[in-house]
Amino acid sequence: MLTVGLFPNIDKQSVVTVLIEVVQYLQKRSVQIVLLKDIADKIGYPDLGCSQQDIVKKITVGLTIGGDGTLLNTAREISAMGIPLCGVNMGRLGFLTEIELSDLYTSLDKLIAGEYKIEEHLMLDAMILRQNRLIHVSSALNDVVISKSGVSRMIKFNVFLDNVLTTNYAADGLIIATATGSTGYSLSAGGPIINPLLKVMVLTPICSHTLHVRPLVISENEEIKVEMTGNQEDVVLTIDGQTVYSLIANDTVLIKQSPFCAQFIRLNNRSYYETLRVKLWRSEKNANL
Repeated sequence: MLTVGLFPNIDKQSVVTVLIEVVQYLQKRSVQIVLLKDIADKIGYPDLGCSQQDIVKKITVGLTIGGDGTLLNTAREISAMGIPLCGVNMGRLGFLTEIELSDLYTSLDKLIAGEYKIEEHLMLDAMILRQNRLIHVSSALNDVVISKSGVSRMIKFNVFLDNVLTTNYAADGLIIATATGSTGYSLSAGGPIINPLLKVMVLTPICSHTLHVRPLVISENEEIKVEMTGNQEDVVLTIDGQTVYSLIANDTVLIKQSPFCAQFIRLNNRSYYETLRVKLWRSEKNANL
């Protein structure tokens, strides 16, 4: 039986309005719905509420209502359980979301009927080692970024691929992105656009202080090790632009392919390159407003 978990960004009033419409539409079609308890209480449907721990045990499909950030956060929460995910775009750009508001009900009908395909997207695991002790592990769908948290200053670090020293970086930071995340921060820093179905990673330096250093695309099977060098302060590790962890001198960051993928629901046959053209045009248009 189809059980839809709804994951909205309720900080926006427009999202709450659409959320209630989606709940009512799905209920009329006898679809089981689950929400986090505080959200269910807030919108007046307390019977649909569930704890954070139990929601992934009950749902067969996840549906986000918000922007790319909402989808990224939800993907990290549910992908390990093999739950497919789809997003309703309520954000500015929506590279990752599948459903536009103009197609909301048509898309929901396709979802209910099972008229969709699933794409698997590479995810990363980032680990922080301090004095050879693992102190943190986090998954990422878009990117893992090492950068300064305060004043922009040069960071020095060594990068190893499968334990082979590859580059000595002197830069404002380093972005390790999946193909899915190649249109995010990596693109802004001069990295290439990569079809998200490719299982690769791209290393993109941020404002490198060495002219010969360029973005590097590598296989998903390679392990990246970044060793911080020197007595550097205020360096942080950022996951998908959302969660931040402090690094200190001599910390090591390991990044490798996660054992699970993000499963994205695709409801139409639109080419990725068509989506890319439309979304980039939308981005340029908004930037000029």
